[in-house]
Amino acid sequence: MAATTITRTLVQKLPPLPEGAAKARIFDDRLVGFIAEQRRTTVTFYFRYKDARGRQHEVRLGRLGDVTVDQARKRAEQLRAEVSLGGDPAAERAKLKAVPTVDEFARDRYLPHVQERQRSAYNVEAYLRKRILPALGKKALDEVTPQDVAELRRKMVAEGLANGTVNRHLATLRAMFNLAMKWELYEGKNPASSPGMLREVHRDKYLSPAETQALFRALAADPDETAASVLALLAVTGARRGEVLKARWENVDLERGLLTVPRSKSGRTRHIPLSAVAVSILQRQLAKRQLHPENPYVFPSGRRSGQPVEGVRGAWRRARAAAGLPEDLRIHDLRHSFASALANSGVPINEIGTVLGHSQLSTTQRYAHHAPQRLIDTATTALRAWNLLAAPTPAAGEAETQNAA
Repeated sequence: MAATTITRTLVQKLPPLPEGAAKARIFDDRLVGFIAEQRRTTVTFYFRYKDARGRQHEVRLGRLGDVTVDQARKRAEQLRAEVSLGGDPAAERAKLKAVPTVDEFARDRYLPHVQERQRSAYNVEAYLRKRILPALGKKALDEVTPQDVAELRRKMVAEGLANGTVNRHLATLRAMFNLAMKWELYEGKNPASSPGMLREVHRDKYLSPAETQALFRALAADPDETAASVLALLAVTGARRGEVLKARWENVDLERGLLTVPRSKSGRTRHIPLSAVAVSILQRQLAKRQLHPENPYVFPSGRRSGQPVEGVRGAWRRARAAAGLPEDLRIHDLRHSFASALANSGVPINEIGTVLGHSQLSTTQRYAHHAPQRLIDTATTALRAWNLLAAPTPAAGEAETQNAA
């Protein structure tokens, strides 16, 4: 159809389409690129333009009835001005449509990435599945706001979750958006960059020497020798439960006294030093290996061929009760107890962190208060350097002056 001015009167009095024609287009003679497309029962407005590379694009402005002719023309004029200034409206729309939802990104990109790199990926999956995705999953990444994150935080607090658990959810959300921005999947800010982390109070539960001895006597008498040996090794190495349960003989060096963890919680290889007691526990396991010669695990399952022992909670409950230990004492507290014993013995914090496999010194710093005398000795070093140990303190000096008077 020849170019003509698209008006309200024109589109209201359009003649029927010719027989066999599905549509007809009217090109506006006042605004280049403004188009009205007639079909059997509808008229739809478009704006056509060429981008900086000379490629032609069309932007749908709306259907008559949803928008008026004047509204469609005004929008076409705005887009025309945008193109003149170097913009590309179609590309912008395509970019917006390409932004995945939180659910799509988590499922298709973020979880596979985490599963390749983190041993704790199962925790991340649980955080997403149980709370993050039900709350935010249907929104596009660039639609999530700090208010959405604050609301999720409020709901988790109202649910009664521990502060640490709430923080792990928020940290997962923050890491996910950081990665989406790094991969340039959307433009904008991270809505979880400052999610309002809650204050965490570390739960201090440590075994005394007497309690530790009582626990070892209970473990020695437990009917499940394999599970008891796992718990004993945890107590004398400070290792994480999974590191011991999944230990393989190929990674045990009894001569050098090392248990190698090919992929630790941080994703890196680490080496657990083995004391004489730890070596003796492993030697007993080695002597029993003839019962399961095909099983590569140090602590083999008695029910599943070629698999590690399933768990040690039953043995832990029995030993804890037999030793008269508190009911809220956890298996993980064996790791804390080991670190506390090292700190009490004067082992430097950085060495404790190395033994425990901490990637950050701040994680180990919580045990510093278990070595008060060592810290006092450290503080005294400065006084010794200043020759102040034998000098009277200001208060003492004042007292002597008063006495002399």
